[in-house]
Amino acid sequence: MDLYGIGPLCGKLLADTGDVGRFVNRDRLASWNGTAPLDASAGDQNRHRLSRTGNLEINRVLHIMAVAQLRNPSAGRT
Repeated sequence: MDLYGIGPLCGKLLADTGDVGRFVNRDRLASWNGTAPLDASAGDQNRHRLSRTGNLEINRVLHIMAVAQLRNPSAGRT
């Protein structure tokens, strides 16, 4: 909640996700929120793309949180 740009969106993320224990593993959570990569390989090329399924609203919230952190020079990253 103290991170820049995260506080207002944290409630939405927590309310929609609920109990994370309902997900068997982190891969299921990533699939649910639409951040799990899908295999898009053909022939010798190994490629991945993001899924268009899952909770797109939560995917958007996660994206906004990441962009807010990247744009904040005092985020404390090294």
